[in-house]
This record gives sequence, C-alpha cells and structure tokens, in this order.
Amino acid sequence: MKRRLAALAVALLSSQLVACAAPESVTKCGKDATPHPEIGGELLFSCVDFLPRPGTGFYLLDVTSGQVKPVIADHAWNTDPAWSPDGERIAYVSTKDGETAIYVMVLAGGRVTRLTHGGAWNGDPTWSPDGRWIMFDSSRDGPNAGARSLFVVRPDGSDLRRVTHGPDYLGQPSWAPDGKRVAFTWGRPHNASNIFTMSPDGSDQRQITNQVGDADVGATYGRWSPDSSRIVFILSEPSGMKDVPLHSSLLVVSVDGAETRRLNLGWGDNKPDWSPDGHWIAFRRDAGAWIDLFVMRPDGSNIERLTLDGVDKDWPRWRP
Repeated sequence: MKRRLAALAVALLSSQLVACAAPESVTKCGKDATPHPEIGGELLFSCVDFLPRPGTGFYLLDVTSGQVKPVIADHAWNTDPAWSPDGERIAYVSTKDGETAIYVMVLAGGRVTRLTHGGAWNGDPTWSPDGRWIMFDSSRDGPNAGARSLFVVRPDGSDLRRVTHGPDYLGQPSWAPDGKRVAFTWGRPHNASNIFTMSPDGSDQRQITNQVGDADVGATYGRWSPDSSRIVFILSEPSGMKDVPLHSSLLVVSVDGAETRRLNLGWGDNKPDWSPDGHWIAFRRDAGAWIDLFVMRPDGSNIERLTLDGVDKDWPRWRP
C-alpha cells in the first residue's frame, strides 16, 4: 500500500510543475445524472478533466433530481473531501498553493482557509462529530517518506497536535459519528494493511480486520455507519487474472471485528461512504473505460449507477 500511495504522491507533486488546472468544462464534469428520488440526498464528488491540462474539481450531485453543480474549480488538484457535521463546510486536500495541504471551504460564499503548512504530504481529513477538530494523516516529522502519522487541528488552522507516533503508515482516519472511536489504516513494510480503531487521543488501538500477505493487498479506507456500529472498507486482493493483478471489493465489518460481510466482488470499487440515514453506500467503480458513481444497500443489494457520462469521478461523500 505504501508503494501505491507514494506513487500517487509523486504524481500529484510532479503535476504542480506544469501548473495544474481544475476542470474548465462544466458541461463535461457537471453533466446532469439520472434522477433517483427513491435514494435522495446530495453527494459531493471529484471529477477529472484533461483539457487544457489534467486537474480535478468538486461537484455536488442532487441525487433526487440528478442535477449537478460545480463547487470548486480553482486550477489545482483537489481531492479527499470531507463534510463538516453541519454540512456547511468541506475540508479537502489541494495543491492550489504549490504544496499538498489541507483546506477548509465554507460553501456559502466560498471562503477558504489553509490549515497545514510546511511542504509535507497531508491528506484524508475527517471531522470530529462536534465540528471542533479535523484529524488527518501527514508525512511531517518522518521518520521516512512512506510513513504517515495522525494529527488533529482546529478548523481555523490553530492548535495542531500529533496523535500517533511510529515508523509505519497510519492514515485514512474516519471519526465515528458518536465521537468515541476513530478508524484508520495501518500499513507495515512488506505486510498487508488492516483497519484499526482507536480513541481520538490515539490510545486503545484495536485491530479490526485480519488480512495477511504482502504490502500490495489488504484492507484500507474504513468508513463508519451512521450508528457507529459498522465500518465499510476496501479489500484489495489478487484477481487471478494475468492482466489484472489486483481487484478491489467492498466489505462491512462490525466494530468489534467479529462479523465481516462481503458486499460485492468488484473490479475497481472504491471510496465507499454511508448515506446519513444508513440506507445506502455510495462508491466509485472503475470499469477501465470510465469511472462513475454507484450506490448499493448495506447488504450489497440494489446496485444503482448514478452517473453515466463516462468522465472519471472519485471521492463520493454524502452531505450530512
């Protein structure tokens, strides 16, 4: 997993040298989707546009009507969005100032505040349920380029604190809606990654999944159900096909790790997120020629494709 994440970091940072552009074609990335009133809600997502140069912007999909509107298009790479508990702000990662930093934007008026500085890799923000803290992973303080630790910071950029220490990859945090636990990914050199949980202060770390193998396989990107009882996560594993070394599927595990259920056998399903009512899980599916947004029930049934235009999309996040 470290190798995959390191490759992504190199791609993002090198793209800064060519003055990355966010999507300029709203008609492409913002094309309206199929209405789904039976699902409802709003989904924030990122979208890639290669004209005139590669970049990503954020768009908001009204699932009921299928209408899409742009949220951020500021000539940068924008990823890892996370809604504030009140649904009025988003924390996200951007290269807009030449570094991979975390920002907060107020949707009403578009005011942006930069939270992190110093040139390190900073990513995967998640809000505390009371809205007072944002936790994120960072390569600051080392001890090597592949290591990540978890930090917290106020939404105004003040009171930065380190939560975890160690030489491994501890990243992709997700704060439980009840505020009691944080899920995160723990990756060790040459070993499969797994989902752990901890108290918000970094204590009482518990392993939830038990994947074994090398660093290219494992469990990543855990996200809590609204009642804080389950975690949906990505499982990367060998596909058994020569031209497709790995495929990713979605699974749900109970918070104590005692019960795990596979939702699908995907060939590129990724970035899951629960709807606020707990009735749906949104995700993106990579079908090779396109990457679009889907939803399904928490038991893996009723899979519905939300977007149909074939423009690459990622990071679906339900608005609270």
